[in-house]
Amino acid sequence: MGYVKREIKNLIKEAGSKSKARSAAEEWYNNAVRSRSIKEATRVRARFEPGKIYVFRYNPITENLPWFDQNPVVLAIERVDDNDLGINLNLLPVRVKEQLMDDLYNRMEGQINNASTGNKNNNATAQTPLRITYSGMKAYLNRFGCEFAIRQYKPNRKTSQSVVSYQSWPKIALCDFIALNGATVRGIRLLFSRR
Repeated sequence: MGYVKREIKNLIKEAGSKSKARSAAEEWYNNAVRSRSIKEATRVRARFEPGKIYVFRYNPITENLPWFDQNPVVLAIERVDDNDLGINLNLLPVRVKEQLMDDLYNRMEGQINNASTGNKNNNATAQTPLRITYSGMKAYLNRFGCEFAIRQYKPNRKTSQSVVSYQSWPKIALCDFIALNGATVRGIRLLFSRR
């Protein structure tokens, strides 16, 4: 068990249950993005930087899509042409999401520590990006049949975007911000499992 899973366990123990920990984490996030002094989660307009987690409202160009998540929580991978590419953590089963975040944090701990030195500690906008790749993330998600969670986003269709510090990954992992339009998570997973 690495940093993310250990901290999630501690947050649940402190709160008394997973649902109370989720509520506390969501309250933390909402307070952080409203505050000018808290830097753990803060509003940004910039494009994705690899390895950072972004939360935003999304409105695709066409309303004819069979489904989309209006409030993605995305682990950024890279840019593809004019689009941002990342893993929509909302689409993953909780155990897969927590395992991915735990494994990635442990593997990148050296980079995360370097990205978080001095005044960058717990400062989401000041922290430098990580070196992660599409091929590595796709291979990881293929093990769980969840590669469908890799999605592209048009930057000009995102609003109210915020970025979360690396040290706050356990809190954002607990949050449940999904807002699907046109489907359920179970239905999406079923759709992609048939391919």
